[in-house]
Amino acid sequence: MSKAISAREAQSLRIREALLNACGDLLSEQPIDAITINNIVETAGVAKGSFYNHFPDKEALAAEVSSAIRVELERSVEESNRNVTDPAYRLVRGMCIHLQMAVADPRRAIIMLRGAGWRTATNNPLNEGIKADIADGLASGRFEPRCEDAGVIQVIGAVFFTMLRIIEEQHSAEQAIELATRVFTLILCGFGLREDEAVRIVADSARDLITG
Repeated sequence: MSKAISAREAQSLRIREALLNACGDLLSEQPIDAITINNIVETAGVAKGSFYNHFPDKEALAAEVSSAIRVELERSVEESNRNVTDPAYRLVRGMCIHLQMAVADPRRAIIMLRGAGWRTATNNPLNEGIKADIADGLASGRFEPRCEDAGVIQVIGAVFFTMLRIIEEQHSAEQAIELATRVFTLILCGFGLREDEAVRIVADSARDLITG
């Protein structure tokens, strides 16, 4: 049986939710550096003192907003790759799902990009899927040994800036597929795949997922 929460706890949850929503709304319009705590609490309609009961600073709030969206994407990646065993396909399909958001829901995509949920450390829980796919590629000989640590940085950087290009230039799905094919082919070639195979994997994945 779930424990009923008190009126005070319910109010605290409402304030936290209002702060998260307000930060998301503001991040959709401008980067966190241009946003003040006063902007956030005014948009949320809560007292400024309430902010510090939930977050130490605006960067922590933005990171939580950004990470929540990326967690949703990682779940989508996991579901999409449920029956996919080739680490090269798994890696590219994960990247393409991120680009699909940039095409279909640019507002949420830019909120995610403007937060601080994009840590490149291999021990970041949000990078576990990328790390696991690279590890599988190394174990199977599919990827070159040089990819073990640098590969995570390459993948995150490629996804981040390709999403940004799609949003800034308002790419259609077809344009995003063409861009993904060029950018992600370079990633796979750097990981040790032949160019013709890399092009096929990226083109297949992008066509399947970005248009979805």
